[in-house]
Amino acid sequence: MVGGFLYAVLVPRLLGPADYGRLALVTTLAAWFVLLSALGLLQAIGRYAPQFVLQGDTEGLRWFCGRLLAVRLVSGALAAGLFLLLTLLWLRDLDPLLLAWVAGVVFVQAAGNLFYAFFLGLNRAARWGAGEIVGQWVSLALLPPGFLLGGLRGAGLALLLTELVVLGIGVWWARPYLAWSHVRLDLRRLAPYLQFGLFFFGSNLLTATFHRSGEALVRAVAGDYAQVGYFGLAQNVYLTAALAVPQFTLAFAPLLTALRTQGQVEAMRRWIERLLAWLAVGGVLVVFSALLVGDDLVPLVFGPAYRPVAANLVPLTLALLPLALSSVANLLALIHDRPGLALQSAGVLLAAFWALGLPLVAAWGSLGGCLAALGASALYAGAFTWRMRRVTHYSLRPWALAILSGAPFLPLVVLRSSGLINLALYGGFAVGYGGLLLALRVVTVGELAAMWRAVGPQRRGERP
Repeated sequence: MVGGFLYAVLVPRLLGPADYGRLALVTTLAAWFVLLSALGLLQAIGRYAPQFVLQGDTEGLRWFCGRLLAVRLVSGALAAGLFLLLTLLWLRDLDPLLLAWVAGVVFVQAAGNLFYAFFLGLNRAARWGAGEIVGQWVSLALLPPGFLLGGLRGAGLALLLTELVVLGIGVWWARPYLAWSHVRLDLRRLAPYLQFGLFFFGSNLLTATFHRSGEALVRAVAGDYAQVGYFGLAQNVYLTAALAVPQFTLAFAPLLTALRTQGQVEAMRRWIERLLAWLAVGGVLVVFSALLVGDDLVPLVFGPAYRPVAANLVPLTLALLPLALSSVANLLALIHDRPGLALQSAGVLLAAFWALGLPLVAAWGSLGGCLAALGASALYAGAFTWRMRRVTHYSLRPWALAILSGAPFLPLVVLRSSGLINLALYGGFAVGYGGLLLALRVVTVGELAAMWRAVGPQRRGERP
């Protein structure tokens, strides 16, 4: 979070709206192509690597790692080539060398991500997440001097060097499980693992395309890189929370799976409703931060040139409310082995975003793109939740009550004034909202403690 904040403070100011928009567009496209190369291998590793560990089959684990690495190297090379071809044909106003550097980023990141994914399969989630943290801090150190010395070319080279550092650390950590003699394509023996991963790959790809295609939509319709920059910066702020919500939700998968296996349907339902309530509370707190202090914080953090981002954040933070529903629905689809429902619902999300985005971006630029994201998120959550509630019956009342409890505080928006007054208004809202939630028993302090016991770190010697 600290690295993300410093990046948001330094990089957009340094590049300016137009150059930041250009860099945001190519890096967003790069992230999509990295995902395209993933093929659901993370899910396959998370599902099958623990079996090798439990059996003490180190050589089998090395075989598994080597074969999947060969697949990822091939898919990463294809993704990098397609990225370079697409961007050279479409973004002809951008420097080809910048596009070449970022194509290298696609290939190196595709390979590096696999090493870190193995740490998740080995039940070492801290190292799994370390790749992203290291990448953020190294890019923060390299990107500003790279841009100052070489413009966007230098920034692209800095991103490539960042990924090489992250790859090197991943290879070093994973060396006990690497045997280069196993790095070869063996699609026939890998077929069961790849088939399992591909079920989730389709859903992940559609969802990520929704998250990562907004810049391309704004560029295609509005044709203004400043508008791309406004949308991209607001989207990055939103994704800080939006990507954390599914991760937090997935932490409850072992607990809910155990309850379902034991036939404790009522206990499982209570946990689902409790989770929905807490996610809704978090969403309401973020929404009011955009409403009450967004106009003050955005120019302060990003610079006066990015003031339009404050308006963009309002619909994007509102999208966190339906995101709570869709994240829980996705968790239940995993627990109940319904990947097809996740795939179909993700298709609704992407189709709705582009259908709404074309007219809305044409009318309101980057703000229209944010409104389209809100509308698509609501449709996605509604469709997914409706179908999953036919599989697992749970009430939406706690989620709705947590949101409605924030409605009495909406008049505070008309009292906004100076920055200090706005901050005081937000503090008053937070205290009043929390008190109302406790009074209505929407949430309780005991529930928070129970959640921590369910997914928190285990004591030494305690079996999972």
